Amino acid sequence: MKKVIIPLIYVGEWILYFYVLLLVLSYNFINLANVIYVDTPGEVPITITTSISAFIQSLLLVIGLCAICFLYTKYFTGNGFFKLIKVYAWGILFALNSVSCFGYFLIWYGFDGFDMRNTELALLLLIILVSVTLTMHIITRTDK
Repeated sequence: MKKVIIPLIYVGEWILYFYVLLLVLSYNFINLANVIYVDTPGEVPITITTSISAFIQSLLLVIGLCAICFLYTKYFTGNGFFKLIKVYAWGILFALNSVSCFGYFLIWYGFDGFDMRNTELALLLLIILVSVTLTMHIITRTDK
């Protein structure tokens, strides 16, 4: 029984990693497209949260994935080199997401100004907060 469950756990770990990687890449590509293609006031940027219900769904997705990733990184399994690979993979993912989202925040909202009623801005700030928190959590976990 143990010979079946342990490989499933390892496969599930990498499925979770690539799911989070896919979400991070798609969000960053949307932000990149907004920076590159929307250069005049008449053009409309790509939005993720088109309504309040879409904002709440996106918010729940970010908070849910944050909770799952926090618990997963708190209890990394494996030993030696395999655990080190997972720590670096997750740490680099969240660190790069923090930097890219903060860069987008500076580029996009540095010129347009802040409007806290903007759901895209609220979601971006939440993603930056979550990414920085998870990066710091991974860094403190690897020191022990």
